[in-house]
Amino acid sequence: MKEKGEKMEDLYFKNHEARLIFGLVVLSQKMQMDFLGIDYNHYSDKKIAEIWYSNIKDVLAVSNHEMKDAALENLERLYSGMKH
Repeated sequence: MKEKGEKMEDLYFKNHEARLIFGLVVLSQKMQMDFLGIDYNHYSDKKIAEIWYSNIKDVLAVSNHEMKDAALENLERLYSGMKH
């Protein structure tokens, strides 16, 4: 059993970057939002949306993943919907 505060190993993704890219590129609609942790607060509070966006963009900015560009496009699309 894991100690409190110790991160569990991800059994499905080799790293956080791959997990984010999967969520942005493969999933859509409600499944995508749930997977990426998006909820009503992201659409009602611009600061929450900005922090979420910045955290993901920072990871993708240094990525060498072949799906990086598609992930960034979808990130921009999701974020633009939050800024209204």
